[in-house]
Amino acid sequence: MAGSRGIVGLFVVISIVLSVSPFYSAAPQAAGKSMEQLSSAPVSTNGAFALVSYFTNGGGYSTYGWVSLSGPTNRVDLTSKPDYFGEPSLQVPSGTFLVNTDNVTQGDQFVSFQAAVYSNGNSAFVGLVSSNGEFVSLIEVKGDAVFAGQDMQSLGLIGYLPQNSVYPAGWSYVTANVFNSSTSKQFMWTMQVFVDGSSNILASISTPAAYQYSGIVIGAASTSSHLHEQDVSYFTDIIFTSYQIPIYLPGYNPMEGYGQGSGLLVNLLPAFTILHADMVLGSWNVPETGILSFQINAMNYYGTTRSSCVGFFQLGVDIDPNGHIAPWYVEGTNCIAHYFLNSNNPAVQSGFYTPPGTLLSLSIVDQPSNGTIFFQIVDYSATSQYKYWNATIPYTGTAFYSTYTQLEFQPSSTYPIQDYYFNGTLYSIAYGNSYSTLKTLNGSYMLPFILNAPPSWSFAYYDSSISGYQQIG
Repeated sequence: MAGSRGIVGLFVVISIVLSVSPFYSAAPQAAGKSMEQLSSAPVSTNGAFALVSYFTNGGGYSTYGWVSLSGPTNRVDLTSKPDYFGEPSLQVPSGTFLVNTDNVTQGDQFVSFQAAVYSNGNSAFVGLVSSNGEFVSLIEVKGDAVFAGQDMQSLGLIGYLPQNSVYPAGWSYVTANVFNSSTSKQFMWTMQVFVDGSSNILASISTPAAYQYSGIVIGAASTSSHLHEQDVSYFTDIIFTSYQIPIYLPGYNPMEGYGQGSGLLVNLLPAFTILHADMVLGSWNVPETGILSFQINAMNYYGTTRSSCVGFFQLGVDIDPNGHIAPWYVEGTNCIAHYFLNSNNPAVQSGFYTPPGTLLSLSIVDQPSNGTIFFQIVDYSATSQYKYWNATIPYTGTAFYSTYTQLEFQPSSTYPIQDYYFNGTLYSIAYGNSYSTLKTLNGSYMLPFILNAPPSWSFAYYDSSISGYQQIG
């Protein structure tokens, strides 16, 4: 928005030949940096799917839908160490490959997958297989080197693990987009590979057989000529979906979070009128005001099925210098932030002091009988003057149908993104039509996305037991 600063909608359309995956966000924006809103047709969920495999409920590998593709399975086991942000992992011995096809819809033109990989000095593999068990897209992590190809025979070195990653020691976060990239002259599928973020594409690999995908595969191979007990690799946080996980769009605000909406969908939630979450701001060190923010979003039907400022309601805080935060909301019409602290909105505010470890409660409430939406943030650690932040706006639209969360960075900063540090948690994320009947959101709905996210950011797996996750950025 020229001449002002606030939350401005970024209408993002990711169009890859036959696949269109629009994504929208709102973020603190510098003067003169707003973007003109574009229109979008509603997105269909036909053919959408999500296979989510977190190893948090005990049992064996088959409990989570995994079956043997090749090799012995007697040493395949769930283990609490090494863990991934506290999440148990699956131990896979050298020479063993497992496949999972749960919930997968074949024939889509665009899919994404991810896995947290601990190669343990061996070769650890993640990729896609066809219905007859042939590799059709494959990534190998071997030490600090990363290889990719359509199958074992075509694997080639594509790069190395980032040195400044904040993911747990020994772990790498591997994710990829696989899509139909055909032209009028040539049939082609491509795999884009990302490691520990999405601030750059590590490589784009030709995988012409990827259209035959039917499931996701993980496996291990020893780098030694002699097998030992330690010849195992570990995997967890595995997702295969038609939803786009890594997004690389130079110039757009870096962000990451969990959930669905703004046209990036697998399924709609039942209609709801209340979105609630608890937020802990553990620690932070940032050099500039109004650049980094942490937030929740609720969308009505229009905002759920389209990338649009309309029907997009947002509630969050700027993470500011000297222990300050500044709460704000977006009222679902023009993506402009309204800071609770000052009636002369929009304008970035310097906020108020709150101690490290502060607990916030956030609520977005549609009140149909009153024709309003109510926003509230409660800071339980702040002084009485700064404890309650309430705002009400007129509203007569539909109920909400989706939600997602965000950590977001404004690239108008005069400091590099690596100079911003934040460690926080969102949990008890829940929706419903009364506070007494709120339902928490589990990992099958809260799918991850990372847009231009650097290796200096990471988010933990989505823990359904707390309906939330830890965020480092």
